[in-house]
Amino acid sequence: MKLLGNRIYLEMPKQDEDSKLIVDDNTKEALQREMLKKFSKLTVHTVGDTISNIKTGDVVLVDPGVLAKAPLVDLSENEQVLLVSPFDVIMIW
Repeated sequence: MKLLGNRIYLEMPKQDEDSKLIVDDNTKEALQREMLKKFSKLTVHTVGDTISNIKTGDVVLVDPGVLAKAPLVDLSENEQVLLVSPFDVIMIW
């Protein structure tokens, strides 16, 4: 997989898999977005081919307002990432 342009995929934070609730996809996505508000450090999954100052594996702070609206991208049946712009990254730890 090669991400093109000025884009960044961020890893989705891990969720507790112990939950016994079964919810529809819309509710699941809403719960995931609510969970994102609690996270200030996210790991970079992949960077676009034009980005040089942020690397895969970096831990970054992203504008929380952007995270709430960031598209969720299904890379596989079991893997989702968030799509953001490098301009939304505030700092790298």
